Amino acid sequence: MEHAQDKITMRVILLAGKILLSSGAEISRIEDTMKRIAQCMGYHNSQGYVINIFINFSLSENHDTRIIRINKNTTNLLKIFQVNSISRQLASNQISITQAFDRLNHIEQATLSIKLWKKCLAAGVISLSFLYLQGGNFQNIVITFIAGLLGFLIVECMQSKSTTMFIPGFVASFVIGVIVLLGSQLFNIHQTIGPSLIASIMPIVPGVLITTAIQDLFSRHMLIFTAKFLEALVIAFAIGSGISIAYLLF
Repeated sequence: MEHAQDKITMRVILLAGKILLSSGAEISRIEDTMKRIAQCMGYHNSQGYVINIFINFSLSENHDTRIIRINKNTTNLLKIFQVNSISRQLASNQISITQAFDRLNHIEQATLSIKLWKKCLAAGVISLSFLYLQGGNFQNIVITFIAGLLGFLIVECMQSKSTTMFIPGFVASFVIGVIVLLGSQLFNIHQTIGPSLIASIMPIVPGVLITTAIQDLFSRHMLIFTAKFLEALVIAFAIGSGISIAYLLF
């Protein structure tokens, strides 16, 4: 019976950690959640270590260490909330360990029901919001909306096909630059392309990645902070490169 409990507990812990890590949660949250699940099941000497691509966890010094690898990291705040809710229910004995495992499996297999066109539309609205904050004018509204929408669409489509960091941001920012610069030539609004360019790239800027990297820094997770910061730096470099090449061409 104890062996069976060990197996189901380890499965729940690793699955919860996998969902959190692949959804963009900070490392301190992942390690704390796994430790709390182990404690509520009676394992008070558990040890775990998490970086950006794998999880290492053991229930105690008398148990084997398990490692699970994460192949792709995205941002999904809904899944993070759902896993945290399940861990709290498990810690307060509102659900059993088997029920927690079933619910976590359902969360892992579930996908957001938001249609791609709705997310792209929201990206265009976000671009308009940043255009207002950057002091843009009404002449830039159409160009900024289209550029922000198409840039986000390109990133979403390319990331769904590949795990490469650099290329989606580079291609999307290049298209954004071409749209804004070409539109400025057509409508003769060269003086105000700066706010439009900045606003259009904001939906593809890795803001959540930068935020969680800073949180990991404050939690003294230097390795994962370095990994996330370098990843954000690569994406930022890709965005800047795409905009620069588009600017040079036009």
